Amino acid sequence: MNFIKLAAVTVVLSFTTACVSFFDEQKNEQTDRKSALVLPEGFSDPKKSKEYDLPVVESSADTDGEMTSPTTVLVIFDGSWLDEQDTHPAKIKVEKPELVENFANFIDEGIQSFAEQNNLTLTKNANGYLVEQLIVEDDGYWFIEDLVEVERFSYNVVVNLNEQGRSGDVAIDMLDYQKISQDLAPNHAVRYRKEALAAETLNNLMLELDYIYRVKLLKERASLDITLALVKNVSGNYVIRSQQDIKYVWSQVDDIIEELGFDIEESDKDLHIFDVVYNKASDSIWHRLFSSDYSGKLDIEPGEYEVALTTSTTGVNISFRSKKGTFLDQASMEQLFQLMLEVVKDEEAEL
Repeated sequence: MNFIKLAAVTVVLSFTTACVSFFDEQKNEQTDRKSALVLPEGFSDPKKSKEYDLPVVESSADTDGEMTSPTTVLVIFDGSWLDEQDTHPAKIKVEKPELVENFANFIDEGIQSFAEQNNLTLTKNANGYLVEQLIVEDDGYWFIEDLVEVERFSYNVVVNLNEQGRSGDVAIDMLDYQKISQDLAPNHAVRYRKEALAAETLNNLMLELDYIYRVKLLKERASLDITLALVKNVSGNYVIRSQQDIKYVWSQVDDIIEELGFDIEESDKDLHIFDVVYNKASDSIWHRLFSSDYSGKLDIEPGEYEVALTTSTTGVNISFRSKKGTFLDQASMEQLFQLMLEVVKDEEAEL
């Protein structure tokens, strides 16, 4: 027997047995550690922050395509505004502009013109008009392009004016909607598409009304050769605005206010202020002989007033106010403005 080999085998077996024994001890020690690990009471279910938790949202089935926000109603027409408390998706408040005499006829004229521009079918009803509209688009390429019917919808143009006919509201009430071309029509939910079309139609109608009024305004100013306008200043008070230079307005306005029946007591050229006194028209022969045709016709209280000229980014403002600083109200300023226009026309002044 080879004692050297026997000795080597004995050494190897001893080393292997020692390693196995060592790893068994390590394993048992880890097992003991796990079994000995005990969480303190109250830490078995720690609370987690919900700061980044997203809310659970259920999907809605009330769409047949992409959902988009409807077109918004824009304040375009002069004197129009939105009532934030009104939930109607396509309604706007309107007020009669200064150069319009019959507001109802003016709105009717605008609706008729809007229909002609867009080839619409109008049917008069109790509240306004029933309108049927067809949307067409070009389809194809170059010389083989053709007009294709895309959408068809109908709606009521509802006009409600107050008894005085000076203000009210205009609304679009959608009735029926039909998607003709599935490829060319917007892939929106029907409800959203109807609201968007209603707001878009109302905006286009207001654009037409605004255009007609601007044409009327230009014709009126061209006939008078003046730039005067009755507006509100930044404080909300009614003033008469001119586009001429303030020095030129100052040189012209003194004769005009005297024609209106104001007696100038004092003037400040640096501050551009006239201190004036207003007296009612008299039936005396002296008043008829020496006063103008416009003198004393203003329905304001006799007394002391100030006529002040101030510059702004949009022109020169001519304001009429009491000595206490109270501006004339809207009705008085409207009457004064009309009389001033007549005086300016007669005097051929360029204001």
